[in-house]
Amino acid sequence: MVDRTVSLVHAMFLLWIACIAPCTHAQSSIDGFAPNPNGPVVALAVQADGKLVVGGEFTAIGGQARGAIARIETDGSIDATFDPNASNTVFALAPQPDGKLIVGGLFTALGGQPRSYLARIDADGSLDASFAAETDGPVLALALQPDGKVVVGGMFTSIGGQPRHFIARLNADGSVDAAFDSGANNVVTALALLPDGKMAVGGYFTTMGGQVRQRLAWLDRDGNVDAAFHLSANQAVLALATHPDGALTVAGAFTAVDGQTRNALARIKQDGTLDTARCVSGSRVKLPVPGETLT
Repeated sequence: MVDRTVSLVHAMFLLWIACIAPCTHAQSSIDGFAPNPNGPVVALAVQADGKLVVGGEFTAIGGQARGAIARIETDGSIDATFDPNASNTVFALAPQPDGKLIVGGLFTALGGQPRSYLARIDADGSLDASFAAETDGPVLALALQPDGKVVVGGMFTSIGGQPRHFIARLNADGSVDAAFDSGANNVVTALALLPDGKMAVGGYFTTMGGQVRQRLAWLDRDGNVDAAFHLSANQAVLALATHPDGALTVAGAFTAVDGQTRNALARIKQDGTLDTARCVSGSRVKLPVPGETLT
């Protein structure tokens, strides 16, 4: 799984860098916000106090050494008290209401302590020793539910010592939710909570929960595949964004959704049907997909 992991992570970075890198070293013309990290930023999380946590593949930001994760004050300065120091790329961040932060990525250590791909840090940036739900492969997506449970997506086949294929849910205490076992057949790269309590899932998979689902799936509150949702993308879905009206924007490497032409961007209405009134397309980025299993 290691070779495929490295190739996929590299592929995803090419997409992220294409979108982000041109802006990371430019001075803002709006309010002077210019932390200037020395590498790509691929994850953002705004805390309740307005501070911004950033994750990525950098080793310095705002002139200060930071290992792949940092916190930025509301005035744009780097929070000197916050330094979790991940050993490798941070892909996903999920802030909790209590100020703690769940972190996922390619790292195998955080704060100088072993943590494989998944960890939780306290509000001050120190490692939360009570949370030990590690995975056996990179974590690429996180979604925190209102009840405190967190859904995890990525390239893993186990979490917290229990078998889970590419998607899992943790209880608020970090233990694995035994009732949630959707089981994708390939990598999950995106998660989004929907207003009705369901969850949208995107990635490289072609089955979810034993049912055919082409790179897009809807799960109910218990993690069961929504039988009424059958939209498919012809290539990978890499990002999802929920709108206040319940609609969902889908982004990725695809050229068609539900058999209709959509280049890299599509919108799905609250009822799960493709929004044909808003035909939004973007420039499709060519991903160097590592083998047929990830197409």
